[in-house]
Amino acid sequence: MKIIDNIFTEDIKVSNTYVAIGSFDGIHHGHREVIQGAVNKAKENGGKSLVFTFANHPLEIVNKDIAPRLINSKEEKIHVLEKLGVDYVVFQPFDKQFAHISPLDFVEDLLHEKLGAREVFVGFNFSFGEGGAAKTKDLKDLGKAVGIEVNEIKPVKKNDQVISSTLIRRLISEGKLDEVEKFLGYPVFIIGEVVHGKKLGRKMGFPTANLSILNKVYPPFGLYGAKVRVEGEDFERDAVVNIGKNPTLKPGEQSIEVHILDFDEYIYGKKIYLKLKKYLREEKKFSSMEELREAIKNDVLMWKEYVKEVEDGGN
Repeated sequence: MKIIDNIFTEDIKVSNTYVAIGSFDGIHHGHREVIQGAVNKAKENGGKSLVFTFANHPLEIVNKDIAPRLINSKEEKIHVLEKLGVDYVVFQPFDKQFAHISPLDFVEDLLHEKLGAREVFVGFNFSFGEGGAAKTKDLKDLGKAVGIEVNEIKPVKKNDQVISSTLIRRLISEGKLDEVEKFLGYPVFIIGEVVHGKKLGRKMGFPTANLSILNKVYPPFGLYGAKVRVEGEDFERDAVVNIGKNPTLKPGEQSIEVHILDFDEYIYGKKIYLKLKKYLREEKKFSSMEELREAIKNDVLMWKEYVKEVEDGGN
């Protein structure tokens, strides 16, 4: 999959493309209907599938006060798109200049001239052009003039609810991991590079891989059972994860600390792929390192018992 970071500044030549357009934050079931439409049509017609999305949320420019935190980082979004078989993805910066693009320029200059679009796939609530004033009907009318067919994908529902990024953000922030997985089609996950910490976990016998907190939506601070894949490996390990401020050892310092079970290798600088599977407990401030050590020991036992019950049927 080829990444394009700015269609207006990079010298990229593409043609015969089938383009999915949207913010695609979370890449949930509804988004995948749009993207899969482009991927399937490209394969049928010997073309290339292309996802046109944004490097930042448009509301950061249009109305920063109500701009949401993202569900996925750029790297996490790439990870999901690769699995869907996309050929190209454009991460267009949404800046003031792009915010003022006219509907005509969007279709003729961007879609037709720069992206070589044959067909375009959009969601049911698609809007474009300055102020988002143009809708799918306008896209169809303008596209027809330059030979672009437009496909509008109907809303996807689950449990009688329209799946949306707004709904998923709320469910993540409420810690409803099972519900989020149903709407997303995959678990809440985090990709991060292991950075040096204070190595206090190692002193207690529970070494941790430390990840930085990004400006994205996370579930409530606390302890979680998780599955982890270390860069360079093709299998998952079990882990206990602390997301939050670690009030006992690092008060006020937000981080993600991953204790990978039965693992003690040097992985600084490597990426880890972390799937959050089960909430174990809230963060607590303990009176001593010994009390904290016992709590982590219990967390590990709790997660091992859960894994044994779910994966091995309790045997």
